[in-house]
Amino acid sequence: MALGGMVGALIFGWTSNRYGRKWPLIAGMIPQVVAFILIAIAQNTMYLYISRFLSGVSGGALFVLAPIYVNEISENSIRGMLGTILGVFYNVGVIVAYVICAYMSFYTVPYVALALIALFSVYIFFPESPQYLLLKQKDAKAEKSLKFYRGFSRDEQVKLEFESLKASVAATSTKTALTVEDFKPATTRKALLITYVLISGRNFCGVFPLMNYTVDIFQQAGTDLDPQVSAIIVAVIQLAGTLVAAYLTDKSGRRMLLIPSLIGVGICLTSIGIYFYLNVLQYDMSVVSWLPVVFLSGALFLGAAVLNIPIYVLSELLPAKIRSPVATVYMTASWPVTFLVVQYYNPVADILGVHSCMWMFGGWCFIEAIFAYFMLPETKGKSPDEIVLALKGKIK
Repeated sequence: MALGGMVGALIFGWTSNRYGRKWPLIAGMIPQVVAFILIAIAQNTMYLYISRFLSGVSGGALFVLAPIYVNEISENSIRGMLGTILGVFYNVGVIVAYVICAYMSFYTVPYVALALIALFSVYIFFPESPQYLLLKQKDAKAEKSLKFYRGFSRDEQVKLEFESLKASVAATSTKTALTVEDFKPATTRKALLITYVLISGRNFCGVFPLMNYTVDIFQQAGTDLDPQVSAIIVAVIQLAGTLVAAYLTDKSGRRMLLIPSLIGVGICLTSIGIYFYLNVLQYDMSVVSWLPVVFLSGALFLGAAVLNIPIYVLSELLPAKIRSPVATVYMTASWPVTFLVVQYYNPVADILGVHSCMWMFGGWCFIEAIFAYFMLPETKGKSPDEIVLALKGKIK
């Protein structure tokens, strides 16, 4: 699946500057449809391997294109909340999948999934993002698209927003080839550094291993949980965390949500590490055997913001012309790193101990929080021009 995600991010991310955000996003769902069909007709494990790969391709496309598209169609005041919708529906999908699998046969589930995917077909009738159309110098279509996404009854406001948007992308056009000059402005280089660290943090904050090895960690802590129950618990906790993040991201802002979340995850992981280290020293921890469950739940809850905000901040900070290519590179590289971190967590934990892994992940969270405090500007409610000024340090 990780290999498929890398392929999907690379292919569909590259096409988004040439063919727009809308149609590559639609095309990116085709591999997922084929994946479920393969499950429905599966006769051996090879069908399932191919299905997993194709699911990864669609996932790679979705995690590159959806944040960019949502950023380009959203009003400044609700942009952050809409940007977290991907994370919300991802967790809803996980919960629905577990519930469906519990009550339906293996060969029935893919048909239900295909029916749900069919709902996505209404997206065909939505217009391309206005910002992309402006980049392609299709002003009339861009204005029409903006009116669609803002509501036709607000013509005066739409005209003002359109002129502002038009001015902000006037110096940037995908009609010209991407060159080194596009990466030379100091604000662009700063945005690249910030987004690189935040996207890297999604892999090194420890949340992905926690999600995948919840059962193992609970069992090592002395708690015996059924794997299916554990998976549902993880999904519910993350859904709750994502919903809270969705509500707060436009209330408190991206920066003021991300930094405390990183510190919180760091504290939770460090505490889990201390618990397991005391276990290694053969202290009797039976009285507080519930502590890892509490701290693990806290890390997963707060980790929702740590996983979701960087993806969306990436689409806000980067200039329109380089947004898609850079997102493609970052997400293409991120998929195999995610795979390696998850795949080798257990072997490393066996050698160094669970406590060492938790402390390393927690240490990254604290370092990233310090980095974000000094480097990450607030993007809440800001236009593209205002975000550039924030990167320059001229406004907060």
